[in-house]
Amino acid sequence: GLVFYSQEFKQYSIPFMGSDVSVVKRSQRYLHSQLQETPVQYGAYVTVGGLGSVMKLMFAGILFLLLVKFSFGRKLLTKYPEFFSAGRFTKKGPTQKQMDGTSFTMTFFGEGYSEGQDPQSGKPNVKICTQVKGPEPGYVATPIAMVQAAVALLEDSAHLPKEGGVYSPGAAFSKTKLIDRLSRRGVEFSVISQPEV
Repeated sequence: GLVFYSQEFKQYSIPFMGSDVSVVKRSQRYLHSQLQETPVQYGAYVTVGGLGSVMKLMFAGILFLLLVKFSFGRKLLTKYPEFFSAGRFTKKGPTQKQMDGTSFTMTFFGEGYSEGQDPQSGKPNVKICTQVKGPEPGYVATPIAMVQAAVALLEDSAHLPKEGGVYSPGAAFSKTKLIDRLSRRGVEFSVISQPEV
């Protein structure tokens, strides 16, 4: 279903509405077809808290859907973003204090097979938990990522795909030092745990 209880976070979660899943699938297709890497299954979710938070989110979602269907509702949303987002969005954008007090954490859980184990012979026997942490995502982390991606294009050109075209970030930068560059500038990638199942 749309809402499920995450045992890892002890909170309710919903599917993430961004483009992450399709971008990862596109990267996996390239890495498998061009570099013969084993693809992974991927899903993206957002934790929303307890049942009360789920109910608030559902109410807000229904209200939003009703408002966007009609021009009057769209005008209201555009004119009063602060009111309809409970202060999360304003026409002015965030203050420096808000940006300084904002960060992001993305946690990834994976299951798979140890080196040499045949996936046909049973259930996955390895688990891993990784995280990406960084400063405010929109105004601080995004420019860091864009500049470091540009540096990777210039300095790691030997490790980029050989043919021209449009590539997903995972396909374009998988063999570069982009993760190291980002980590040195505050967007940190880490392995939290890697126990045997």
